[in-house]
Amino acid sequence: MAKSAGAKSARAKSAKPAKAAEPQPKIALPAMGRKIGEPWVDLPDGKALANWGRDEEIAYNQTNRQTEKALFYRRTFDFITDNRVVGDYHEYGCHRCRTFRMALTEARLHNLKSMNFFAFDSFEGLPEPTSQTSVEIWKRGALTTTEENFMGMVRAHGIYADRVKTIKGFYGESLTDKLKQKFLEGENKIALVNVDCDLYESAVPVFKFIDPLLQEGAVIYIDDLFAGYKGSPSKGVARAFLEYQQKTRWRFQRHLDISWWGRSYIVYLDKHAPVGVL
Repeated sequence: MAKSAGAKSARAKSAKPAKAAEPQPKIALPAMGRKIGEPWVDLPDGKALANWGRDEEIAYNQTNRQTEKALFYRRTFDFITDNRVVGDYHEYGCHRCRTFRMALTEARLHNLKSMNFFAFDSFEGLPEPTSQTSVEIWKRGALTTTEENFMGMVRAHGIYADRVKTIKGFYGESLTDKLKQKFLEGENKIALVNVDCDLYESAVPVFKFIDPLLQEGAVIYIDDLFAGYKGSPSKGVARAFLEYQQKTRWRFQRHLDISWWGRSYIVYLDKHAPVGVL
């Protein structure tokens, strides 16, 4: 999951050679699928897991997590296309360019030729946390993908690279009123935003920044809603989102769950909508 953002913009240049792809671990993961007969799923047994270690666990978790995210992007781009929600893609926290590439791919599959893509990140990893988390690796500098490496992965992916812009810096410094006004003057409304910045202190300026850029039907994906604070809604990005809801004119309809950690919301305005559970 990923991190902060900023004021310096860089447009992708297709002529520049792409960085070499990152080396992939050669790890054989156990197959788990359907099975005819008890227990009705094909579970790896003790023999299959005899040499299972930490590297295998990480690869297993990442495979499952990124598969869940890819499914979310597939469904959400179908939603915004079918509902004629026209706008741009924002991502706040772009570590390893994973979900960003998912967005580029789905935009191309849906022929969204007018969508622009904005990557907000410090490109220096996390800031110094001012709130305590339950994830020991969430420290200053953790989860770093440099701007150069990020753009190298975008160019290597080969989709809409000329419409990708990076905004570099920590959010408390980079998400300025001047930058917000620039988006407003360009009528750059958001169709889908991924808030993936882990920390409460990073999420607060993000919600403030995107508020006037939202529109009815836009989708907010909060990646770390239940990560880093043992699921507590009084901490982290969850707390920042709850506080934001008390200040904004927008209302939010819960939409898709992304495994155990994330959730998406559809943005709308009607304050007189029927009260009930969907």
